[in-house]
Amino acid sequence: MNTCCTSPIETIASDKHKENDVCCLLTAKTPAPVTAICPVSGTSSKKVQHRTVEHLVRSEKRDVIQNVQYYYCTEPTCKVVYFSNENFPHITTDDVRVKVFTKDSSDDVNACYCFDWTRSRIKDEIIHTGKSTASLQIAKEIKAGNCTCDIKNPKGECCLGDVNGVVKETVSNKILERT
Repeated sequence: MNTCCTSPIETIASDKHKENDVCCLLTAKTPAPVTAICPVSGTSSKKVQHRTVEHLVRSEKRDVIQNVQYYYCTEPTCKVVYFSNENFPHITTDDVRVKVFTKDSSDDVNACYCFDWTRSRIKDEIIHTGKSTASLQIAKEIKAGNCTCDIKNPKGECCLGDVNGVVKETVSNKILERT
């Protein structure tokens, strides 16, 4: 673990621990461009570590993985999860072992893949207690060195932005329901 994950727990929980928008868990540094355009959706996409792709692709699809730089497509309506700038097949939502948070709006999809915080779990906690402890609990685990977002999260990076987004959306919807 490098420096950003040793930040104070509150800094980590608010997803402000990254240095230059990059978490210290991302170790692979390649000369490839930082972003590329998804050939299907046209969305600007960030590069992802090769080990993330290797870890998440279904075993029967591993033969499609090439030794190239992959990018993660964030467009919710696009089935492509990973693509390269090379002439190789795309890796789609059908090819990965987990539901992809940005591409699946169901409540049973993980916002945090390391500690099993689903949309439903976050929403249920807010409904029953009026608040969420997800970010703080995850931050404590990150600080303890127990986070593996780099291989478990399809984005290959920290999940706290997604977790905090679910919390914010749920709290906002709860407030709207009261009015």
